Amino acid sequence: MTMILGIEDKYIFLVSGLIVSLLLSYKQLFILYNKYKKTTSAKASTKSSGKKSYSSSKDDPIPQPTPLMITPEQVANYDDRPWRPFRWPYHQTMSIFKLDVNHWLDMDKYYVHYIEEKKRIIHRYGDENIGWLPGSEDACLELMQFVKDHMLKRYPLLFSSEDNGIHVKNHLTGEILDFSEPLKEPPLIYVSKMAKEDFYLVKKNPEDDRHYLVAAVVPFPGGSFGIKHKLGKHLDVIHSEVPYYESKLKKSMERWFERMAPADLVERASWYISWDHKLLCNNVYALKEGEKVDSDVAPDQFNVRVERQTLRRLPKSQAIIFTNHPVFYSIDEMKDEPLIPSLIKKIIYEAPEGISKYKNFESFRDHIVKYLDGLIERQIELGLIKEDTPIKTLPSYPFAHFVDNKDVNYGWTNPTVKDPEKNNYIDVAKEEIRQDELREEMSKKTKSAEISEQV
Repeated sequence: MTMILGIEDKYIFLVSGLIVSLLLSYKQLFILYNKYKKTTSAKASTKSSGKKSYSSSKDDPIPQPTPLMITPEQVANYDDRPWRPFRWPYHQTMSIFKLDVNHWLDMDKYYVHYIEEKKRIIHRYGDENIGWLPGSEDACLELMQFVKDHMLKRYPLLFSSEDNGIHVKNHLTGEILDFSEPLKEPPLIYVSKMAKEDFYLVKKNPEDDRHYLVAAVVPFPGGSFGIKHKLGKHLDVIHSEVPYYESKLKKSMERWFERMAPADLVERASWYISWDHKLLCNNVYALKEGEKVDSDVAPDQFNVRVERQTLRRLPKSQAIIFTNHPVFYSIDEMKDEPLIPSLIKKIIYEAPEGISKYKNFESFRDHIVKYLDGLIERQIELGLIKEDTPIKTLPSYPFAHFVDNKDVNYGWTNPTVKDPEKNNYIDVAKEEIRQDELREEMSKKTKSAEISEQV
């Protein structure tokens, strides 16, 4: 059927078409506007969350912690945030995130064990693990005050004072710390009795505008790091053994230190694998070059040691404080977390050569590969992953996927672990320390006997 339009009808048709076009254009503009709004809002949110934007002024207020009302009894079952810092592709970067001040000095069920082990290591090895240079006194004192204030504000049921901080009771250890002047002990000793973290203090030398290590208390280096020979050294010297530091990290680190304001707090995490829970020196770093893990070590003994690190600047001394807090996670406790076994296997076999050598992957990877393959196959059978699921950094990085399901008064517990006591390694760790001390004593006796025979 042919439709014949008159002149008036044609005008009406054209006007109607124009109105429809305008309405459609308006609708498209409205859709585009909403998309733009969402995009800019997301960008603003990312910026405010601070994942990659740190541009505080030196005059910005320093964030203060929020009280966490946990009791000493609750701490016995309290879990730290569950770190999973596994990345693929695996490139060497600073990989820093904005730090919530509430997590500057975290708490968990291993707190008392860490404090006791700090005392033992410092008493036994002294200046290998604690020291300070002339000129660092102001920074050490300021750090001590910062740690004390933080503990009193963040954990009011764990640390208390009735005389404005002159005496502070640590309700977890039962010790009363006396801060009256003159101090009874060096400031770094007080710090070690309050926080389970290791601390490094870095200051800029005005003569060359470069940053140097001026003080440190590091009972838990994990490997061969002794601070006695690092004090007074520039950051480049301290990090000389870190793979790709010169090409990937050097410029970023010095530039970051230069612009860092007291309101800028950041954190990051690195990791390696071992088959013990020693804080001073793990078995993987006790091996000589070319040595392999003992064949009788069960694959399910292996764990991931996460080195959780923070950076912040003290406002008065302008010292930069670097903290390190090791956390152990058994591979077994992560077996039901999608892709974790796959990521671990891929990294220990395909990481860049420098990283693989630095973390001594070759010493154990063939020993645990069948175990990892079994866990991967299990995840496929359970439907947690598919055979062709891409192996890549998880959306929840650098934490476990369940990190949002939490009650902060009881920590961040792994919902796949049915028996929490199974993951409490304190007794195992204490036995490892006892065995090491026995071996050390036997070695001393043997050397003494050999010297006597020679005489």
